Amino acid sequence: MRCDQAIANILQQEGVEQLFCFPSTPVLDACAEVGIRPLVARQERVAGNMADGFSRTTNGKRIGVVTIQQNAGAENCFAALAQAYTDSSPVLFLPGCWSIHTSTLPPNFQPSTSFERQTRWADIIPTPEGLVPRFRRAFTALRSGRPGPVLLEIPRDIATAEVPDFTYTPPRPVRSQGDPQDIVDAVTVLVEAKRPMIWAGQGVLAAPVTTTWMGKSAINERHPLALGTAGYSRTAMVSDALSSSDAVFAIGASLARDFTSPAIEGGKAFVHASIDPSDFNTYYPAEVTIAGDARLVLEQMIEEVRTRRNRKTEADRVTVEKRIECQRDAWKQRWASRLTSTETPINPYRVIGDFMKTFDPAKTIVSHDSGGSRDQLVPLYEAVNPRGYLGWGHSTQLGFSLGATMGAKLAAPEKLCAHLLGDAAMGMVGMDLETAARENIPILTVVLNNGKMGNYERLIPRTSELFPVLELGGNYADVARALGVYAQRVERPEELVPAFRKAGQMTQEGRPALVECMTGVEPEIPYTG
Repeated sequence: MRCDQAIANILQQEGVEQLFCFPSTPVLDACAEVGIRPLVARQERVAGNMADGFSRTTNGKRIGVVTIQQNAGAENCFAALAQAYTDSSPVLFLPGCWSIHTSTLPPNFQPSTSFERQTRWADIIPTPEGLVPRFRRAFTALRSGRPGPVLLEIPRDIATAEVPDFTYTPPRPVRSQGDPQDIVDAVTVLVEAKRPMIWAGQGVLAAPVTTTWMGKSAINERHPLALGTAGYSRTAMVSDALSSSDAVFAIGASLARDFTSPAIEGGKAFVHASIDPSDFNTYYPAEVTIAGDARLVLEQMIEEVRTRRNRKTEADRVTVEKRIECQRDAWKQRWASRLTSTETPINPYRVIGDFMKTFDPAKTIVSHDSGGSRDQLVPLYEAVNPRGYLGWGHSTQLGFSLGATMGAKLAAPEKLCAHLLGDAAMGMVGMDLETAARENIPILTVVLNNGKMGNYERLIPRTSELFPVLELGGNYADVARALGVYAQRVERPEELVPAFRKAGQMTQEGRPALVECMTGVEPEIPYTG
């Protein structure tokens, strides 16, 4: 058996049903021969984003795999790999290279060394004998510990060489509980706190729960204890909890501080549980740290709570829930006028409001893009099912949502898979709408088009003739139709719901759809409520 055939056999045993790719690669033909479907994107970055969205939607139970050609192909895929790394998404990257003898010689680009810091592990297959142990290690890393991308570089001469005595058995994932004493100490901190809160990542007590961007949909956001998502933009309930809580239980989250995350005020006791100990005591000092799988740690903590005579009563829980209910009602009232605005150009919040009125969140997977579409959508959209929302944001590349949503649709074909993006993001990746049409991936794309490049327009100097007022042109509905996608352009708010209904019907019939919404500039973002 040749190495490329062995790789196809391994992927088949690991449950891989499609390869996201841009030809040609050393393994594409062999994979097609065993029934693994090649899905060809218009650009390598989008192929990687598709694999990423697929893995996120399945919680890593099924791994998205992307294979790309040597040199330029691997270089073009760097953004997708960086996105998967910063957001802890398990994706297998299989780039090619010319040959094992020339892989390190200039001017050849070697992904296995260049991408070391953007992967959990990166290596090159040096010999036929080295293939099986590297794939065993790759899938162990993909399914154990902190999720993240793995890269295996495949030289073309190795791909056609014979593998001696090929045998492969998929490795079992590794999961670990927390140290029992850490569990006891953590529960002690939380049950003795007056106003504890839970900070949940993607990865229980009468405590209100907020999630990170990546963790959005981890809790039904209509639950009485759900605060909403804590990000660059957030709800009033999150802002209050961040300032008034005296203890924070962070579970399945890194607690990383960047421009996408709100600051957590000092004077709080932190209990931090993560699969990766390198997260601990980096941005916030923790009173108790627990290294372990989030589900197993939560099961341990729930059991520990049950063994105690908890001083928290049902009345305490009702008090917390009523406080959050009052805050939520006031929050919704504050934004109601924008969600139902009749102004033209259309207020972007009206687009969000009518989208939420049209589609059942229990049957929908939604994602945002970077910039204004994210900041406006994340706090207001209520996710009700796990992975009913694909949030992201440590790396904020414009255009990620298109490929991610195509991957989500392939992973969950029974769901309406939709994404909201602005005109700037559409300009980055819009040609890959043709990929959705050609590969029969019926997603819904909603373009918020204000012609102003989202929030970036205000950052460009306009005091000089070199920098005139920025006005982006183009009719994206026309472009989408030319690429084989059903499309409508909406210019009045009363046209939104009929357009969404028709677009949703088209996706049910197996055709991707796009609704281009001509919006105005909305300066207010829910930063602090």
